[in-house]
Amino acid sequence: MKQTAHAADDGLKLSTWLPYRLFLVAAQVARPLESFYGETFGLSQAGWRILAVIAERDAANASEIGRACALDPFATSRGIGQLTELGFAVRRAGKSDRRFAAVSITRSGRTAFNRIAALGSAIEARLLARLSESERATIDSALTRLEDESARIDAGGWRTLIEDAGAS
Repeated sequence: MKQTAHAADDGLKLSTWLPYRLFLVAAQVARPLESFYGETFGLSQAGWRILAVIAERDAANASEIGRACALDPFATSRGIGQLTELGFAVRRAGKSDRRFAAVSITRSGRTAFNRIAALGSAIEARLLARLSESERATIDSALTRLEDESARIDAGGWRTLIEDAGAS
């Protein structure tokens, strides 16, 4: 006869697990933004993220863009291709090495970015309106620390996490 485990026996409850809660907030606010840039500009999620990066960093190369967007090389290449096809970006060969391609935003890309960014800012303003000034400062500080620690966790990998858990 099959026995079932009780929820109380579990060490992790998804509904209260911080990474999952952060994911849910991000996913819920990303959906209307994704719907807007997809319907309005024909952009994929990767395309939007790359557009946002090149709006901030002119002449970034594919490796820099991929790191900034947390995209693999294939998704980065496809996203850059989409942006160039839409006329939102141009690719220029590097001055000293032709394999180095700098990606820059175009005027139409800047216009699209500004429209999408306005909606993104409205979403952020609505979220922040639910917090006091003190809570905003606290969450900003906490997120900075969480970003730093999550980068360390990512760099160490799961084996390090298990080793660290065994040592405690």
